[in-house]
Amino acid sequence: MTVSPPQTIPEGKTISQLQSPVLSPAEEFTNPLSRNSSARSIRMAGSRATRIPNTRRQSRRSLSANPSPSPAHTFLSSWSRDAAASEPAPEPKPEDEGQAIGMNNEYIVGRTIAKGGFGVVKEVHTISSTGEQILRAVKIVRKAIPGRDESENEKAQLELDHEVSIWRHLKHRHILDLHVVFETEFATFCVMELNVGGTLFDIVRKARLCEADNGGRKGLEPKQAKSYAFQLACALRYLHEDIRVCHRDVKLENCLIDMSGPNAHSEGGNLRLCDFGLADFLHSESMDGDGLAMRLSSPLLSEPVAHHRTTSSVIGTLEYASPRGLSVNRKLFETAGDIWAFGVIVYALITGELPFRHSMPSKTVEMIMQANWDDSVLDDAYAGGAAVKELVTGCLERDIDVRSTIGDALRSEWFAGCYEAHGEQNGGAEDWT
Repeated sequence: MTVSPPQTIPEGKTISQLQSPVLSPAEEFTNPLSRNSSARSIRMAGSRATRIPNTRRQSRRSLSANPSPSPAHTFLSSWSRDAAASEPAPEPKPEDEGQAIGMNNEYIVGRTIAKGGFGVVKEVHTISSTGEQILRAVKIVRKAIPGRDESENEKAQLELDHEVSIWRHLKHRHILDLHVVFETEFATFCVMELNVGGTLFDIVRKARLCEADNGGRKGLEPKQAKSYAFQLACALRYLHEDIRVCHRDVKLENCLIDMSGPNAHSEGGNLRLCDFGLADFLHSESMDGDGLAMRLSSPLLSEPVAHHRTTSSVIGTLEYASPRGLSVNRKLFETAGDIWAFGVIVYALITGELPFRHSMPSKTVEMIMQANWDDSVLDDAYAGGAAVKELVTGCLERDIDVRSTIGDALRSEWFAGCYEAHGEQNGGAEDWT
């Protein structure tokens, strides 16, 4: 699980910090506890200054109201204060800020970026071989998570091990980079690239909020929408064709936008696909015997949908799930689901809306099963017109034998003039037009 740094992420997140409230002078004056304490002090001071009649009853009442501490009480109070002061500070945990981690203690833990039920993402600082200071992120999953039983802790470690088994093979400009993984008795640490920016979901939401300033356009500016769509397509091409991996959870929230580059603000930044917890190698199906793979997601639905069997769960996120993904009760080792989700994202980039969404999950499922989406919105879209409509229609085809592949998508007329920068591992760039 990788997130952007908290805002000053914030992962990371934020990922997220809680601060104890501090009373202002006015609040402290009106606070009941403060008022009672002050009043008691005033009364005690007044009683010492007031002359008290020399009677036994008055003296007894004065002593009961303001008892003076006995020598034994004074001694014991002093001893308890000294014991508390000499009590050793709690032992710092390896994940605490300022702690050194790594095979050679080469990373120093920084602030928290994001927290989850089974882990935390934090900044880490290190020094390169040339003496340059480097800021990265680390995902920490404890071996024994507080409040979780042994089976839950074991499952969290197995899922992390699975994610790392896929992630460590991936090296692409548009995929979040995993640098190193190391394990201790306390936790598993995954050091990754620190994303300086938000997610594609954040950018689409911001565009919707600025609809009035954009002449009524809910989606992104045409050039920016095309750029992000093409970068995501390049990441999927690498996964599907080069590494033979299906992602299974392609969505706006899993597309990080890195804004640390020199031209990021003028060009929109660099998209990085992340979160490979549900991913699998395409050849893994043959290793699963009868195909009864363990489900990794939580139950979402339990209502009968149309003429299909009861849908009890969905792998990934419902609004991005394909009809076939909702029809079978097992994991699918195929790329067609990623292509469907890619079509959902392209639609969202252009229109600012998800094509399949309803307040009732069962209605959302019905829309997906029938491939019922409003294609007329794309006719009036500001980015691409007929070309982008043809692209989205090919990705949201119900029949997977007819549905576009990622290669088909990259050859779309909408992407004319775009090219994929492969980076150093292949050298140069490949022109898809």
